Amino acid sequence: MATTDYLDLLGAGAPDGKLLGEIRLSTVNRIARLRVSNETGLARVHTLSNDGVELSSVMALQIGQAVELDLSEMVSTIATVATKDCNRYALTFECRVNCAELLRQLVAEARSDRGRPLRLAAGRISAVGLSTKGVHQLEVDDISQRGMKVRHDGSLQAGLRVDIDLPNGRKCHGIIRWAKKSSAGLQLVDILSADDLGTVSRLADDTSNGLRDLSSMGAGEGAENRVPA
Repeated sequence: MATTDYLDLLGAGAPDGKLLGEIRLSTVNRIARLRVSNETGLARVHTLSNDGVELSSVMALQIGQAVELDLSEMVSTIATVATKDCNRYALTFECRVNCAELLRQLVAEARSDRGRPLRLAAGRISAVGLSTKGVHQLEVDDISQRGMKVRHDGSLQAGLRVDIDLPNGRKCHGIIRWAKKSSAGLQLVDILSADDLGTVSRLADDTSNGLRDLSSMGAGEGAENRVPA
């Protein structure tokens, strides 16, 4: 899932080929990390300009709220929620930026050895893993769209395929890329979206798993009184 960026020049053309108006960068599959109070979550970036960013997130933000915004692990700023439309928000940067230069910095970082997907620090969320070695009791230290770092009892080893159930019912399939005595790094087979990951509190919320189970009982196998559609 590659990240793609486009320059959308807003405003009417000026004489001599010059352009007037704000420069807006439209993005595809670019992710940001938001931090407010005691909550952290991911968001999908739609547009980026010198003045701010437009994004969507499952986080419940409020107009006027200050947000710590991470566009990468090395690029962070403070922004304020300016507008809100359901789960879509426009945030204004605390200080104006050069969005073209910012994009170059983000692309260079992503292509370097330092580049890595934005992670959510999970705070050792309990999870259950299943592999050919049996059942593994795990704690998730951090998780990104492409992988996670877990604590284990020493039963994980590099190359092992593991199915992981998170407390909220999310199922992840991955391969152990490295393993130490009590920690391991897992690469996910399927890339997670920003909505899949949502927020740290949602990942740890086992009540949503119960709601999902109740919903599936009404529509899945074993619903004896189901009315055909």
